[in-house]
Amino acid sequence: MDEKVQRVREVWVVSLFLLAFLIFNVVTATSYPFPHLDECLQAEPAINYIHGQGFGIRFDEILGMYSFLLVPWMKLFGSSLRSIRSADIVSMTAAFLVLWSAVKRIKIIPLAFWRLFLLILLATEYGMIVVYRNGRYDGIGALLMTVVFWLMTIKGKRTRLFCLFAVCLLVPWAGMQFMPVLFTAGVSLFLIFRWRFWMEIAVSFLASVLGGAAFFILAAANGRLWTLLKFIRGQKIGISVISDWIHHGHLILYNYIPADFSFPFLFAAAAILFVHLLRQKKINLHSGIFFGILFDVLLNIIMLTVAKLPTYYSYMIVIPIAVALCSGLALCEPGKLRNAALILCSLSAAAGAGLHAAAYIGNYQDRDYSHLEQFVDQTVHADDIAYVDPTGYLAVRQRARDAYLPEVEGPIIPLMSQQQKDSI
Repeated sequence: MDEKVQRVREVWVVSLFLLAFLIFNVVTATSYPFPHLDECLQAEPAINYIHGQGFGIRFDEILGMYSFLLVPWMKLFGSSLRSIRSADIVSMTAAFLVLWSAVKRIKIIPLAFWRLFLLILLATEYGMIVVYRNGRYDGIGALLMTVVFWLMTIKGKRTRLFCLFAVCLLVPWAGMQFMPVLFTAGVSLFLIFRWRFWMEIAVSFLASVLGGAAFFILAAANGRLWTLLKFIRGQKIGISVISDWIHHGHLILYNYIPADFSFPFLFAAAAILFVHLLRQKKINLHSGIFFGILFDVLLNIIMLTVAKLPTYYSYMIVIPIAVALCSGLALCEPGKLRNAALILCSLSAAAGAGLHAAAYIGNYQDRDYSHLEQFVDQTVHADDIAYVDPTGYLAVRQRARDAYLPEVEGPIIPLMSQQQKDSI
């Protein structure tokens, strides 16, 4: 088949896949999962702004670029649960598009079939579904991660360095958790290629440090530096969780170590292909598959040492290992070993899309969010100040004058006037 026809066909297939991915997830956005606290906390500053109360942060110190970007988004699409989750879904769809373009440009996955397979693998992976089906800012994190990857495919060195500097300035503003990711990428590049990309690494690190300094200066100028630092220091890190398990027998994995049931299958498949292809001398230690494995090992160590790696950060390790795996599949000849890798990929999808589908079906009768919205419409009035749990917060916040969350009542209730307390 003519090469141009193949390229056009691939563009159409990928476009249709991403369109279907976007439409399906937006249409079903309110059905699964149930609304949760983080969605409320990260949308609340933008909601305050839309309600004419300024860009106020009352409940949490999780502040980043995403909360600012939600302001124009909410002006266009409102502040409903569907709107807020759609912002994350659109971000992840864009991340998939940028990733597909990057792996095609850099030829790390040389065959069109495996590039499409990469997108399917990511869309059905357990942790990725957790990421793109909620209203947190992780979709924008995945997009930023893939954009940096895409910038590395630019051939002109000066253009590449300038673009890396500009984008990496935004890394701390997107979220401090992306700093270890950028650091790990730089370390991995240096370990594999030594001094070949030293300028790219140096420019990226310098830009992220400058961006971080600007972020903290702005926080200090607005009188929030102390509370921000207190919030950061108060976060329990992954190594503390493991230490508590060893010394006290208490193992609490939630929100610290990823409960990603798909990832072990993907990592095992990539490791098997790496050993096989290395023995066949089809790859070397400069290959994409080795970079993905090394990156994931280092990032797990770094994140669990200095921070944490909850399930909603899974994309940080899933995207690199999925690229590595598909790179290996594109080089592997048909046979038992490739079939074994594909079986592991199937198990990843079953553990991902399968388990999430089972969770939805298990209590689908309770997942009609419109029932909650109807109840709110009938009971909440424009002048009300509500006291509501995270499940109903976003629905209530659209109608009530104000709303408060019980999870954070400690620092909020003393600040309320007696009239506000009486109105709850």
